[in-house]
Amino acid sequence: RGRLLLIALPVLCALGLGIWLPLRHNLGAAEQRALHALYRAKEALIARAVSDLNRPGSLPCPDFATDSAALKNIPGDGKADNLTRNLCPSQVGWLPWITLDLPELQDESGNRLWYALHPDFRDDDNAPPINDRTQASLRLNQETGIAALIIAPGAALSGQNRQPPPALNAYLEGLDPADPMHFVQGSPANSNDRYLALRHGELLAALGKRIATSV
Repeated sequence: RGRLLLIALPVLCALGLGIWLPLRHNLGAAEQRALHALYRAKEALIARAVSDLNRPGSLPCPDFATDSAALKNIPGDGKADNLTRNLCPSQVGWLPWITLDLPELQDESGNRLWYALHPDFRDDDNAPPINDRTQASLRLNQETGIAALIIAPGAALSGQNRQPPPALNAYLEGLDPADPMHFVQGSPANSNDRYLALRHGELLAALGKRIATSV
């Protein structure tokens, strides 16, 4: 398993250096911390996908719906939801930071990161293998080909009630209510969500290194 993680290091370094460094000089300290949390989460998701021995390239379900004291898994505990009939019970939820072996990553407002997953990339051993034919129709604005989105929700806006039980629209302004696979980056006046996409191509690039080494 350690070797598989090492295979992903070139991709992770490219993400950290090629994308993060050009941005950091134009931001304040709080925004830098939030972006660092987003990129750290993305790197952990790629490493998790590459190291999966049962369905390489798959990703954990969001943490939102599973509520079982017997399974020691409740909403908001940092653990990925359990599959229900081979599907994630929710395609959008908190980032499962415990499942990803991460600290509780937060944005500049102290809110935990959120996470959206396209169902074809769920961690289901019985699903078809992930390859270039796997659908990745999660969308951010007009961009397609996205397997997952990591989201920093920012501070609550006027009218958002974040008391339990959690509601998606209390945290995420960009979720299209008519299409749970479509997110819209709004203007700063009506949305403070910050998104980081994990694209299908990025997953395949990391996965290809693992497959080549295995062969």
